[in-house]
Amino acid sequence: MNGMRQVLHQCLPFPRIAMIPVQPSPEKYSSLLSYIIVGAGVGWMRCGDPCGRPRSAGRYSESYQEVLYMHIIVLGGAGAMGRVTVRTLTEYPDVDHVTIADYNEGRAQELAASLNSGKLLVRQIDVNDEERLRELLRGTDVALSAVEYVFNLPILKACIQEKVHYADLGGLFHMSRKLMNMHAEAEAAGITAILGMGGTPGITNILACAAVDKLDRVESIKVELGCSDATPSSAPLVAPYSIRTILDEFTKQPQVFQDGAWHPQQPLSGQEEMIFPLPVGRATAIYSLHSECATFPVSFKDKGIRYVSFKIAFPSDFMTKLKFLVDLGFGSDEPINVRGVKVSPREVLARLLEMVPAEDVEPQDCDVLRVVTAGESNGQQVEITNQVVVLPYRPWNIGAGALDTGAPLAIAGHMLASGEITRRGAFGPEMCVPVAPFFRELARYDMHVTETRTVTIS
Repeated sequence: MNGMRQVLHQCLPFPRIAMIPVQPSPEKYSSLLSYIIVGAGVGWMRCGDPCGRPRSAGRYSESYQEVLYMHIIVLGGAGAMGRVTVRTLTEYPDVDHVTIADYNEGRAQELAASLNSGKLLVRQIDVNDEERLRELLRGTDVALSAVEYVFNLPILKACIQEKVHYADLGGLFHMSRKLMNMHAEAEAAGITAILGMGGTPGITNILACAAVDKLDRVESIKVELGCSDATPSSAPLVAPYSIRTILDEFTKQPQVFQDGAWHPQQPLSGQEEMIFPLPVGRATAIYSLHSECATFPVSFKDKGIRYVSFKIAFPSDFMTKLKFLVDLGFGSDEPINVRGVKVSPREVLARLLEMVPAEDVEPQDCDVLRVVTAGESNGQQVEITNQVVVLPYRPWNIGAGALDTGAPLAIAGHMLASGEITRRGAFGPEMCVPVAPFFRELARYDMHVTETRTVTIS
């Protein structure tokens, strides 16, 4: 079947089209054989590709209609965030197949069994294996990266080679900038690469875009994330997302954009007391290395943007524990000699946390995603605060952090596959994701946007 998939992919135009008799009522085929044109003697119909790829031309038969076949791959799909992306995608009626591609095939199989959806396929993949990665991507519509951000570059390169749309959960500033440099290659390949499509970056980018669209000139954008977690746990440390990424955020220099240049800050600096909606409440926020600071200055350059920053407020007990571990040296990736064996302190910590048994408890966390945008509209100074308060999603019994990270990636993936996103190249989501439709999709999962506007009257 895989060989047939490759041959058909080479023969058929993008996206894959099935020609199915209108009478009786058409049904989408549930296998890759849906690529085949049903009915002898009927040539290609002229089909416009909503994704902007080349069109095919030929005869058209009134007895047949075109059906878009939608196949999306989630790399790291069995992980904590990727599994939410997978589940969200299965809820779209027009998504035919979702491939859970993960290094841990057993965990991927368990996820597929638990979701009990006929749409799911499972593939084992090491994203470092370029040949296998390209083979996996070949013939699909969209690849969504929910793996560690350090793998984003080779994945995007493979997507460009195979002409597959791409989105990831962010590149922690520096990786995002590397991927932005591939804009021309992505555009030439006719694909869209969305850089940072989780909660933050992701939702925050669209919150910023919604505000910028209402301003004639933009002075500053401040991204603020407040987190709380009252989930009962006996574990010594519970990381809200990848501990490797968190350690990078704690140990690498945050970047603040000001007056046309990026300025590195000291890790854990910029302490500021902020008040978020309950249950987060009053919290201390610090600068953190984040992708919004990489993409906003480029995306909103034409509106004169002068300042961009990102600050995060973790729960105080988590901050205390993590700072203690970082001070001990567990934030370092530099190997040390332990009885003749070279080990990375960071990898030791990450592995130990992975070995902590999962607890079957009801999540009680909260994320507040807030973007404060200041600028000018109709000659007046205006400040627009867009905010989303994210709570656990009880229908799936998942926490706020997993929901606001995994679901947006799926929403964007569906928009790419369906042709709703049409701009080509590599950039932040603020450059290509339609604001109103995206916010409507968020609302389906109880993530609602509120806007507060303050006007300074001179």
